[in-house]
Amino acid sequence: METKIFRQSQSSDDEIRSPAAHMKLSDKHFEEALKLIPWGTQTNAKRPFPQFDDTMPKFIERGKGCRIWDMEGKEYIDFRLALGPITLGYCYDEVDDAVRAQMKKGVLFSMASPLELELAQLLHEIVPNAEMVRFMKTGEDANLCNVRIARAYTQRDMILTSGYHGYPDWFAVDESPKNGVPAILKDYVKVIPWGDCEAAEKLIRQYNERIACVVSIPYDANEDVSGTYIKHLRKLTKEHGILLVLDEVWTGFRVALGGAQELFSVDADLASYAKAMANGYPISAYVGKKQYLETLNTFRMTTTYAGETLSIAAAIATLKIMKREKVQDHLYAMGRRLMEGFNRIAAECGVEAYAAGLPPSSFLKFNTPDKAYNERLEYLWFRELFREGVFVVLRWFICYSHKAADIDQALEKAKTALKKALNAEPKERSSIKPFYW
Repeated sequence: METKIFRQSQSSDDEIRSPAAHMKLSDKHFEEALKLIPWGTQTNAKRPFPQFDDTMPKFIERGKGCRIWDMEGKEYIDFRLALGPITLGYCYDEVDDAVRAQMKKGVLFSMASPLELELAQLLHEIVPNAEMVRFMKTGEDANLCNVRIARAYTQRDMILTSGYHGYPDWFAVDESPKNGVPAILKDYVKVIPWGDCEAAEKLIRQYNERIACVVSIPYDANEDVSGTYIKHLRKLTKEHGILLVLDEVWTGFRVALGGAQELFSVDADLASYAKAMANGYPISAYVGKKQYLETLNTFRMTTTYAGETLSIAAAIATLKIMKREKVQDHLYAMGRRLMEGFNRIAAECGVEAYAAGLPPSSFLKFNTPDKAYNERLEYLWFRELFREGVFVVLRWFICYSHKAADIDQALEKAKTALKKALNAEPKERSSIKPFYW
């Protein structure tokens, strides 16, 4: 999703475990977790960043609406939203009620549940290219399924990827050589730097007869909100008979009800959805044109838990609420309120910075001539935001439970945090290493 990703600490486990003078409950819990769980967590982006000292909570115990509470009971206004899945708010009553009602009937059966068709019909109505629909559990699953369909349909082996699509081998060929991915896959996967139209055109023209599909995120959560890149990919793929797979795991149902396809008026051949569709319950969908999905009649691609009913019930409830309440209008309204506040804060604090990105996931871009200083200042600001009780990492995600009062309170805290960051000792400002690459 991001072009710049937080760098995890290079510290050893022993350094992470070193006891503090007054160790908090969460610190002790993390020490115990490291003994049994690599990283102490299941998700890379949820690893504690030692650079934030004790300001970033290591665990979140509960959430309600747009608020979360850590193990020490500290409250935060949350703009990270579980890395994107929380579109309505934590413990949203109507969604949880639907799950509880389904739980009384059962979680998984010996045959398909009637709910599967109900959700498929909703997606068919909402998503521009969803002529046919299948479910999985994660975004990675959905992306892998679409790649497999594209290769089966075209009888070609190569894929081009652009942006982050998850951990599986096909999407990790450019990572560390010690990550367990066979080197031979580099012959079958080529990576387009996201947004680089020239590189995309060069690779597609070079390998066009071998390429089954181009898999790309439609928006990189950056300043470019034009959709130009993804439109160019659509044009190139059509010219060469290559399938376009849009990874809408993050953008789906958030940037528009119909996702980035609706926002940018781009008609993909296949698309993947996950995070926002069930308000935190684990489900994903791979959808697309009938001629491609019907390829599944010729081979087997299946998993037991794809029809798990609790997540399907949650997705049905979530999507119905989104349609009925026009949730995306609210996300944009609150996002614009936040962005206006960012610009006001920057002016009041006398710092070169401005609000950027799409309103549902905007950010404050520090824009002094010194790039290294911008990065250090951003780090210091986030560190102080944690202290002030605002949970955010890079992008400020908005959910339906963020109301005007929450945005205004967060902006006051953001101004206080920025003043503290600007007033940090010059030595501290110059010695902090950038915490992403």
